[in-house]
Amino acid sequence: KFYRIVIQPIRLAALSCRMMRRGLRNVLPKRDRWHALQEYAVGETNTEEFRLLRSRDVTVSSLIGSHTSAPQAIDWTAWEGKISNKEVLGCLKSFHQQQSQLLDTVLAEDHQAAAKKQTDGWELFDASVSSCQKSVEKSETILKNGARALWISFQNPPVSLLSQSEWLDADQYWQAFVEKHHFYHNHLASAVEDPESKDYDAKVKSDLKANWERFDGRGTTRQNNKLLYQRPSFEYYDVMRGPLIEHMIFYLTKTGGDARTFPEVMPTKWFAEIYDIRFKIYNVLQRRKRQVHEASWSRESFHDFHPHDLEHDGEAYYSKLIAKESAATEMCAARLMGNFILFSDAFVPVQSGMAFYKALQQDGGKGTFYSLGPDVHCLFYKPAGEALTTPDPVECFQSLADHACMTGRKFEAGYAAAFESFTEVLQSRKAGLGGNWFTCPAESSSEAFMRRLKRSDPSFPIFQAYSEEHAERWAAAKALTMEEAMAQMPEIERKYAIECQEYSNIAYGLNDELAGSSKLEQEMLMKLADAGELQGQLDSGSMVAVEDSKVVGRAEDVAKAVEDFDATRDRTIDVVMATKLPALEKRK
Repeated sequence: KFYRIVIQPIRLAALSCRMMRRGLRNVLPKRDRWHALQEYAVGETNTEEFRLLRSRDVTVSSLIGSHTSAPQAIDWTAWEGKISNKEVLGCLKSFHQQQSQLLDTVLAEDHQAAAKKQTDGWELFDASVSSCQKSVEKSETILKNGARALWISFQNPPVSLLSQSEWLDADQYWQAFVEKHHFYHNHLASAVEDPESKDYDAKVKSDLKANWERFDGRGTTRQNNKLLYQRPSFEYYDVMRGPLIEHMIFYLTKTGGDARTFPEVMPTKWFAEIYDIRFKIYNVLQRRKRQVHEASWSRESFHDFHPHDLEHDGEAYYSKLIAKESAATEMCAARLMGNFILFSDAFVPVQSGMAFYKALQQDGGKGTFYSLGPDVHCLFYKPAGEALTTPDPVECFQSLADHACMTGRKFEAGYAAAFESFTEVLQSRKAGLGGNWFTCPAESSSEAFMRRLKRSDPSFPIFQAYSEEHAERWAAAKALTMEEAMAQMPEIERKYAIECQEYSNIAYGLNDELAGSSKLEQEMLMKLADAGELQGQLDSGSMVAVEDSKVVGRAEDVAKAVEDFDATRDRTIDVVMATKLPALEKRK
């Protein structure tokens, strides 16, 4: 009775649920084709289990199909007289009614129409399809690369036929094999160590520690395993003076800043630029050295601008070289200050007929000439229209090199390469200064120069007095007509020629750095003239003498010029030193 009363209704409800799920499978696509999964059954055991599963499925399906008549309704009145526990009977009756109503509702719905109405979510399906297509493309690429790698590996020749050919460039495995083969194969009897191995790094570290303890010059015996690259940069620069000068020059040229703000560690990009500049100059110096070495067949040859013993004489040599360049720069600035050309960026200085003609060509003579007084051997031309912009450093170097070449002179190859690299670094400031490389926006060149010049610099009072006098002169500048300017040009050009002649006397007599080399060169020229070898040097082109933009070819004229220069140099220096500057006298 209990089976008929309790268990049988429950089994009927479960059977109804299975029938409902089977009906849903018939509505959904491909849910009734699970028998095709037999293809994935691997092995005899799995195949036998799948066969038994299908036989059971056939038995159940035939049993369900045999009951085609509608199920009989439950006579609850009869069961009320047979079951004494009315509470259990009530629960069964309510559960049966609830499940029957639920099944009737589900079977009455049109599931196919509901599935067709479902339109949301297809974007996710399309994205999944697109992702699968991309995955298939990547899989095809991987398959192609794998096939190519297999083909290359199959076509690789044996080790005995290894060569630097195209197949080696295409196969990274064989690249590494060729690179490391002579390091790790004993039959080659090679004593070369692999520079990428840990043993080699340990050896380098131990050697560096030993050399540091031996040659640091401070009597230190224990370094506490601090290598040179582990020390602060000030200790590194204290030992390595050469990199300090190199990095400091680059920093000051690159930024226009102050040495007191030199960074602890410069950006990596700056070190790369220094590396490129260094080897660009070395490339020029090495070509020059090779030409001289092969032409002279000498036993040894040295690079230009390098001492013969770099290890012992390098610091003194470059100190003198820097002092010489500094003196030449000061003399050049002094000459520009003599005619108030320095800081007059908005005007074109005119001191010769050629300069007068080129100034007029800029705007067809529509501008204006200015004079700063009769004691200034220069006129200034302001072109009509927009104010002149500060030229780029590279453009200035190219103009200077062209002028030197056209006047029979030429920069040394190494000096020209270093000069050009310096101007390129200087011009790179424009990216950080709004297109300017010397001044800030709305700042004059005079203000920019005085802003960078330290007050502790010995030349600060000189430039400050010049800046004030420069402003006073331009405040009282006189505009000239074209006729007045042309009338003053002959006298200005005559005084300019005299100034050029006397400048050499002042430069080589007043400055100690230039005077020493000048005396050595004079003595060499006089010895060559006395020995009769000077004419041969001039004829072969080993020496070139220039006067008034013309090449001097006679040894007698060169020797006489040297003697006249030596005689007039001291007298010219006395005249210059006796000259008093009112602006500086006021400050005293």
